[in-house]
Amino acid sequence: MYHTILRKRIRDKGLLHGAMLELTYRCNLDCFFCYNDKNVPGEPLAFEEYVRLFEDLARLQVLFLTFTGGEPMAHPRFFDLGIAAREHGFAVRLRTNGHALRPSVAARVKADIDPVLIEMSLHGACAETHDRQTRTPGSFARLLDNIQGMNALGLHMNLVSTLTAWNETELEAMFELADRLGVRLRFQGPVGPRDDGDTSPMCIQPSAAGWARLREITTQRRAERPEAPTLNPGEDCAPPAIQSDAADQHHCGAGSEEIHVDPFGNVFPCLHLRWPAGNLHRQSIAEIWNHAPVFARARQLSIDTARRLAGKQPTQFGAPLFCPGLALTCGSDTPTTTRTQTVQPLFFKAKTRRGSIRSG
Repeated sequence: MYHTILRKRIRDKGLLHGAMLELTYRCNLDCFFCYNDKNVPGEPLAFEEYVRLFEDLARLQVLFLTFTGGEPMAHPRFFDLGIAAREHGFAVRLRTNGHALRPSVAARVKADIDPVLIEMSLHGACAETHDRQTRTPGSFARLLDNIQGMNALGLHMNLVSTLTAWNETELEAMFELADRLGVRLRFQGPVGPRDDGDTSPMCIQPSAAGWARLREITTQRRAERPEAPTLNPGEDCAPPAIQSDAADQHHCGAGSEEIHVDPFGNVFPCLHLRWPAGNLHRQSIAEIWNHAPVFARARQLSIDTARRLAGKQPTQFGAPLFCPGLALTCGSDTPTTTRTQTVQPLFFKAKTRRGSIRSG
């Protein structure tokens, strides 16, 4: 009901429902395909400015607050921000590489922030592949150890993977690993250029066969486990299927339900649609949300995209999805389409309960 009824109403009415905050571009890993420009200049938001933002978002009845980065836990006042967000009543989500979540740190996250969801990056089914993408030896073993500790604490976790040429042969093994860990695994993509224009990450785009195999696996797993629930409220997913006669359906939530804030207070309609709406150093979020014309443009782009893709399955860099923001970033606003088919999200809940991983 959330995605079919409530979220549609939120988008139709243009209600601010969530805020994604890039707390910092610093990171304790060095992932090969990371899109962040770590050298971008700017004055970071002060803790007091974040608190004012939380107060304004609470008055606007925003529900979801997502901390991301870079690595959000690399922010020097991460826990202070998490505590403030919890005190203002937000459902907090944490998007992290999981490297810092040792047992004592995870226990503090549970006690101080108690996030509704922690999403961590999985880059392969073995250390060789995972560590190759993070360019950090030992990161795979540490992630698995940390997940076991978080399981014991009762933290709710997801694993998220970007499909690449390096891991596309390990799809079955990655899902099996998630099953043993007792966490949901979902895939995202495609790999895109860095925010500074560097296109080197594009060299590990997966093959069309890799995407086809992923769709085959996820379709089979849904058929075998029809009791598996859909995505949690507020969690990213592919948009609902667009009907061919839809006049005002949205392709995505750009400009209609969530804002994206970079470490320097710049506000955008979404992660990939970098149209500046305002800056929190100079304006309140209420002023930006209610008066910046960028959000109306973003909503119209979403509607126009839905119309152009009605009844079709889009493709972008070989992936069975389409992001209009990424298309604009790459110099084209025209989606490519393949055979007529509705879009389905590439995810599957690996298990309905959490457990511990066993060797062997």
